[in-house]
Amino acid sequence: MIDVTVIGCGFMGEFHARAVHEHPLLRLASAVDVDEERADAVATKYGADEALTEHGDAFADADAAIVATPEPYHAEQAHAALDRDVDLLLEKPPTDDLDTARALAERALETDLVTGVSFVLRYDPAYATARERAQNGDLGEIVSGRAKRAITADESRRIGARGHPNFYMSIHDIDALLACIDSRVRSVSAVERKGELADIDVPDSVQALLEFENGTTAVVEGYGVLPANTPGGIQAAFELVGTNGSVSVDTPGTTIEVLNGSFDRPDTRHWPVINGEMDGAVARQIDRFAKAVAGDATMVATVEDGYRAQRVADAIRRAAETDSIVDLDPREDV
Repeated sequence: MIDVTVIGCGFMGEFHARAVHEHPLLRLASAVDVDEERADAVATKYGADEALTEHGDAFADADAAIVATPEPYHAEQAHAALDRDVDLLLEKPPTDDLDTARALAERALETDLVTGVSFVLRYDPAYATARERAQNGDLGEIVSGRAKRAITADESRRIGARGHPNFYMSIHDIDALLACIDSRVRSVSAVERKGELADIDVPDSVQALLEFENGTTAVVEGYGVLPANTPGGIQAAFELVGTNGSVSVDTPGTTIEVLNGSFDRPDTRHWPVINGEMDGAVARQIDRFAKAVAGDATMVATVEDGYRAQRVADAIRRAAETDSIVDLDPREDV
């Protein structure tokens, strides 16, 4: 069995803890959170050996670590795991600023340890199929792309205090585009609208145009003001247009619709519970992590991928705030 510590027992951390608990190759060695009651609750619920409040205490009994804390803590905790020769799965974005993200990505390139970033869309069957069709040439030369993600105002306020929505929301879509388009982003322009979410000092919407070095263009759209009763709590779309065809994805899609005094489209792709066990993209990601730690696979999304997506997200933020075109220096890539 592979002993895993989950550091950060919030919304995503608990999903990771459950996926570890239910995986046949993994054992939850510890649940770590600065909130002792939260750590105790997750440890008890998912059978961890111990609940801890300090991440430094977790590595002695762990083969692998999943870091799901707020991003200002990522760099310290990720480096601490690598210092102890512990394999790492890190929630996105990699860190809270580009310098530390780049340093972590450069270290990840030099280590023999498993180092992955949690981009769950890489494990969503629809997005994965779109990526495969783009990479194997089915679509021909990619001409343009479009990625949209919208969440409710309540969800924006739950997580918005952590910073700009480019880094907790649109970064998924940026990574999805980068994974499909075989070229680096050359420049970024963007606009944003502020008002409804002024109480948490984040924009209501951001729209960006990415220009790639090979001439491909892509649009990234992010919105954080959907009403609370939005079916599934999310609206997302992804599209690629090539010289030989196109591919598109809608989220939550129409896999299941529920009418019972209200209208809903429950999640069937990210973390649904099927026959009493969690399924979906998060569970598939944890399965891939387990196989990578066991030496039977490599991670689909690396820390380098995380840095590249964060770099574009930061450029979008700067372009919108300064009403200017931001050029990305290829020398700053990894």
